[in-house]
Amino acid sequence: MNDLKLPLKFRLLHWGVASIIILNLFILEEGKQIHRYLGYACVAFVFIRLLISKGRKVSHYNEKAKYVYWLMWTAIGGLGITGFLMGLDRFFGNQLLEDIHEIISNSLIALIVAHLGGVFFDAYKNKRKTWLLMFTGEKFK
Repeated sequence: MNDLKLPLKFRLLHWGVASIIILNLFILEEGKQIHRYLGYACVAFVFIRLLISKGRKVSHYNEKAKYVYWLMWTAIGGLGITGFLMGLDRFFGNQLLEDIHEIISNSLIALIVAHLGGVFFDAYKNKRKTWLLMFTGEKFK
């Protein structure tokens, strides 16, 4: 039974953000131009996601998941800010800023693990297929 439709725009933003995070955390070299530009794009995607979500009522999120999402979005914003600052001449090579960027990056990894763990837990323990939302746009009980 279909009890929720997730519009394509949300799924595209989700996979866009996920792809950029994978590229920037595990594949691309830190500090390179492509890393920076993709980081800015990721921040833009999150900003767009928050704008189009304003006032939207979503019934399938539990409260803990909402906190993890907000923490992830905040971490991505923090990475964008610290990354931008590190690219400025004034802060280039600033070790404290680099350390903060790395701490936020590692925190984001932990949040992603929590997010994925929650998805798997929900599927296994609660026998729900909420994970289908990001692939098909529909959740089946």
